[in-house]
Amino acid sequence: MFSYVGLLFLFFLALLLEDVGFILLSRGMKATRAEEGRGRIRAILRHPEVLLGVFLQAVYFILLLGLLRELPVSLVVPMTGFGYVLTALLARLFIGERVPLLRWGGICLITAGVVLIARSGTR
Repeated sequence: MFSYVGLLFLFFLALLLEDVGFILLSRGMKATRAEEGRGRIRAILRHPEVLLGVFLQAVYFILLLGLLRELPVSLVVPMTGFGYVLTALLARLFIGERVPLLRWGGICLITAGVVLIARSGTR
C-alpha cells in the first residue's frame, strides 16, 4: 500500500506524536500535583494537556498498528527505540529537563542497536 519511504515517514510521524504526547502528559501531570484525593483524579481527567497527550498516544498506537500490518514486528518494535532520542530532545527543549551525559550514552547505544536492526532489511 505504501512505499518503504512512505512507511518510514509514517513511522517517524508516529514517533513524533508519541513523544509530544509524553511531553504533554508530563506537563499535565505536574500541573495537577497540588490536587489531593479524588480532586486530583478529576483534575487529571480534565486537564487539557493530559487529554491531548492521551489522544496523541492513541493516534501513535493506531499508526503503529498500521505499520505492523505492513512490516515485520521484529523491525517495527525495535525501531521505536529512536523515540528515546526524540523524547530526550523534546524534554530538554519543552520542559527544561536536564539530560545527563550518561543517559545520552545509553540513548546512543540504543540508537546504534536500532540502526543495526534497520539495516538487516524488511523481511
